Amino acid sequence: MPARRAATAPPALSDEDVRSIRAKLAAGENPRVVVRAASAAVPAGTRGNVVRLGDPKDGEYIVVRLGKDEVPFAPAELGISGRPATAAAASPVRAQRKAAESPRPRRAAGSRIPAKRVPPLSVTLRFSAGGWTIEAQRGARRLARPSALRPGAVSALADHVEDEALRAALVETVDSSRAVVEAERAALRERLQAAEATLRDYDVRPTRKRN
Repeated sequence: MPARRAATAPPALSDEDVRSIRAKLAAGENPRVVVRAASAAVPAGTRGNVVRLGDPKDGEYIVVRLGKDEVPFAPAELGISGRPATAAAASPVRAQRKAAESPRPRRAAGSRIPAKRVPPLSVTLRFSAGGWTIEAQRGARRLARPSALRPGAVSALADHVEDEALRAALVETVDSSRAVVEAERAALRERLQAAEATLRDYDVRPTRKRN
């Protein structure tokens, strides 16, 4: 009887594949890829389009659109869609290896499916030129550009900071900025009072009656 041949997953993305995908993205294309191994949320063989590449230091930096979701993957988890899969003849040794590499256990019906993997979220708080700004980034994608933040919000944040040194720095910066604004307000009040006094000098005084 001829030996049966078992199809395997397509080869993982190589460095050359990643460079090719990056070039296609720059040209306005969305290269199609296939998920090589099944996970709790994505079955093996699922196909999708690459929408962007992040920082390779993040590991899972290849973002693929699967339906309505955008899911990050590592290069080893993806293959080129349409590329022929490798095949190997079945043998007793390979059969033993396959038995040792037991598949991931299936979840019991009704068990909770874990949430999909998401890149880390970074929130940056800055103080410059007398004002506060905040910005956010998820993985390699910027979520929000730097926008103004009220000092009162920083004071509220400081109340929940456990680190004493950081909390003291936040409070000190807010109080110092408030003192500057209060001094400016006092100076403006003095100028207003002086201006009002000067305007009173322009008022026409009634002429005294002679007896």
